[in-house]
Amino acid sequence: MRDVAKKAKVSINTVSLSLQDSDLVQADTKARVLDAVKDLGYRPNVMAQNLRRGVVNTIGIMIPDVNNFHFWDIVDGTHDEAYQHGYGVVLAHTSLNREREAETLRGLLERRYDGVILATTYSEQSPIEMRTLIHRGGAVVTLGGTWDGADRVSYFREDTATILFDHLYKLGHRHIGLVIGVAREGMAQERLDAYQHFVADHQLVPMVEYCGPTVSESTEATTRLLLYEPHPSAIVSVNDYLSMGVYRSLGLHGLRIPDDVSVAGFDNTHLADNLHPTLTSVDVGGQEIGRVSVQLILARLADPKRPQQIIEMPARLVLRESTTAPHNES
Repeated sequence: MRDVAKKAKVSINTVSLSLQDSDLVQADTKARVLDAVKDLGYRPNVMAQNLRRGVVNTIGIMIPDVNNFHFWDIVDGTHDEAYQHGYGVVLAHTSLNREREAETLRGLLERRYDGVILATTYSEQSPIEMRTLIHRGGAVVTLGGTWDGADRVSYFREDTATILFDHLYKLGHRHIGLVIGVAREGMAQERLDAYQHFVADHQLVPMVEYCGPTVSESTEATTRLLLYEPHPSAIVSVNDYLSMGVYRSLGLHGLRIPDDVSVAGFDNTHLADNLHPTLTSVDVGGQEIGRVSVQLILARLADPKRPQQIIEMPARLVLRESTTAPHNES
């Protein structure tokens, strides 16, 4: 800006006012400044301007697992919505690691963001960081978890999972296995609760195998399910990502999908369309979750004192090739 002022033979303040198209600057002076700007290729430092105004037009988002396509759908929706409103997005991921999540939350405190979107795994282990983020004056949206003062987008409830189990039951399945692959106990609880209530209501035998959040672990959990007698005619994975382990295990055992075993998952990521056969999955609207989260942040920035907002996202079942009526169910 100093260079522009020197070339146009005006003050730095006149350059600033000219760039704002202020009426305080005469037309011929403004034209001289703009010619100097063009000749020198000057571009204003937007970050510095925003810092002076107390905003940075940046939203931070923290996700727990870069391998799970569901979270990339959320990031994609976040970026699209933020971009439309002139905001950038900074991504952090925690690799489902307790210490890394705590460090990331502390890092969010040290950096300046207008708002943050948090998909946490161990947030109860970092209550000071969470409360500080919420109460320091920015906008905070949590995905799933509930914290006083933070807006929330909720997209997994018990009824979200029930629509899938009901579908399998209507097809005729009476031996339905569930692979619960999570980073810690208590996660995906609503899907587990839905399954437990479902088998109790229909007087079915529960067939649940727990494992970690990796494909290799879901492969092993599926192999354990196949040891049940009778073995399941349908297997539900806690998410699309771990369905890959279900597919792998069934293939290794010479079982065909869906002729021998039906398979279904949750999230309806692009993976569901690219597995063979294509995967029946519950769509929770990953991209829409991201968009709604940004909308909540912008609304909170516009009205910091408005009541806490909790948005319940709708779910729908997307039927594909991986589920069919069982051949040998009684």
